[in-house]
Amino acid sequence: MSAPPRKSSVGMETRHKSETAKTGRIHPAASPEHVPDPGSDANERLLCRMEVMMQSMRSDIVTEFEQIVSGVVKREIAAALRPLETSLSAQSETINSLEDTATDHGGQLTSLQATVALLTEQVGSLSKKCEDLEGRSRQNNVRIVGVPEGVEGARPTDFVATLLRDLLGLNDKPVLDRAHRTLRPKPKDGEPPRPFIARVNLFQQRNEILRRAGASAPLLYQGKRVSVFPDFTAALSKKRSAFATVKKSLHSCPGVKFGLFYPAVLRVTLPGGQTHRFEDPELAADFVTKHVKTMVSPDSI
Repeated sequence: MSAPPRKSSVGMETRHKSETAKTGRIHPAASPEHVPDPGSDANERLLCRMEVMMQSMRSDIVTEFEQIVSGVVKREIAAALRPLETSLSAQSETINSLEDTATDHGGQLTSLQATVALLTEQVGSLSKKCEDLEGRSRQNNVRIVGVPEGVEGARPTDFVATLLRDLLGLNDKPVLDRAHRTLRPKPKDGEPPRPFIARVNLFQQRNEILRRAGASAPLLYQGKRVSVFPDFTAALSKKRSAFATVKKSLHSCPGVKFGLFYPAVLRVTLPGGQTHRFEDPELAADFVTKHVKTMVSPDSI
C-alpha cells in the first residue's frame, strides 16, 4: 500500500497567510501534540460507561449482599431470641400469677388481722373472766405458811382444823371441806416447808379466821412462826402487792381509813368522810402524795 500524500509546506504557509490577512492577527502554528485524537475520545467514553456499569454492579452487589446478610442475621437473631421470648413469656405468666396470689394473700391477711384482733379481744375478756372465776373459787380458802413438814400425819384436814382452833383461840374447830399442802415437790432438808391450803366451809368463818390471824400475830407453832393469808391466784397476788407502798404511806396518816378490797381495789376514806377508790397503784400513790399527805401534815393540824 502506498502512503497517503502529504500536504506541501508551501500550501500550508499560503493558507496561514490568508487566514492572517483575513483576521489581521497572526496565529501560531498548531503543534502536532495538541491535535485532538478521535480514538482517545472514544476510549474515554468507553471508560466512563464501564465505570458507570461497574458502579451500578457494585451497588447491586452490595445491596444483594446486605439483603443476604440481613436475612441470615435476622434468622440467627430470631433463633437466638426465641428461647428468650419463651422464657420471658413464662416469667410474665409467673409474675402475673404471683401478683394475683399476692393480691389474694393481701385480702386474706386483712381479713385475718381483723379476725386476730377480734379473737385477741375475746381471749383477753375470757382470760379476765377465768381469772375472776378462779379467784372467786378460792374466796373460802386460807393459806397457812410455816408449818413444819410431816406434822400433819395421815389426816391433814383434821390437823389443820385443830391447828387453827389452837392458834387463833377459836371456841370450836372450824368446819373445813378439805386441807392439803401445795402440790409442789416435797422440800429437801433445810428448805422451807410447803404451805397448807384449807377450804373453809363458811365464808363468814373464813373471814373470822383471817381477822383473828391479823390481830393475834405473830403466831407460833413448835417455836416456828406461822402466818395465815387469803389464798389468791399468783396474778391477783401480784396486783394486790403493788399497793404495799401506798398502804405503808397511809399507815402514817392519822384519821385516814383505808382497805384493800377484792380483787385489788384500794379504798381510802379521808377524815371528812370522802371516799376514793383506786385500781391503779400509781394513781393511788399520786393521790396520797398530793392530797392526803398535805391534808394531814403538821402544818395543817
